[in-house]
Amino acid sequence: MNMILETFLTLTPTGIQASGEAPPDTILLVWSLLLIGGVVLFLILEAFIPSGGFLAILAACAAIGSIITTFMFNDMLGIAVMIGYVILTPMGLYWGIRLWKDSSLGRKWILGAESEGIDENTLNPEAEKVRVERLTSIKDHIGETGLTDSVLRPVGFVMIDGQRIDAIAEGDMINTNRPILVVDAYDNQLKVREIEPENT
Repeated sequence: MNMILETFLTLTPTGIQASGEAPPDTILLVWSLLLIGGVVLFLILEAFIPSGGFLAILAACAAIGSIITTFMFNDMLGIAVMIGYVILTPMGLYWGIRLWKDSSLGRKWILGAESEGIDENTLNPEAEKVRVERLTSIKDHIGETGLTDSVLRPVGFVMIDGQRIDAIAEGDMINTNRPILVVDAYDNQLKVREIEPENT
């Protein structure tokens, strides 16, 4: 690390002073190196910690800060760091994503990789069985009558044989406690029509 620091110090216009002490703006170089390390650290953490992009924003801020402090230290070194970011960032993203998706951890995290080529019904036959039974029991209510348990706008609940069931109104809206007739069943819902009172 000392060798790298000494190499960077020789790029300054004044170089290392005759007394052997670093010039006063050497602290800028240290800050620049720390910020570059922060960029790398934040990007690595972003790959493993779900932060909603917060760590990526911190990495971008650290990159901007490192460019500014490097320019304050030495113009040529600032240009070199900026060019390094421009070249290395796309390359790093490309190779990082490529290596990540081919790793065992990456394959586990990528959605759908585990179940590729497998029918959803074979993954959970018990859930499919329950779904089919529910659909069959819902279809058994076609032709039955009941009351609305809530306002159907057009979706709500109806009571049929003491069961509260999801329903959708055939028309626009049906008020609560109105008599209904089940006319169809699909998507785990009953389609109902309000029974109009007969005029006598």
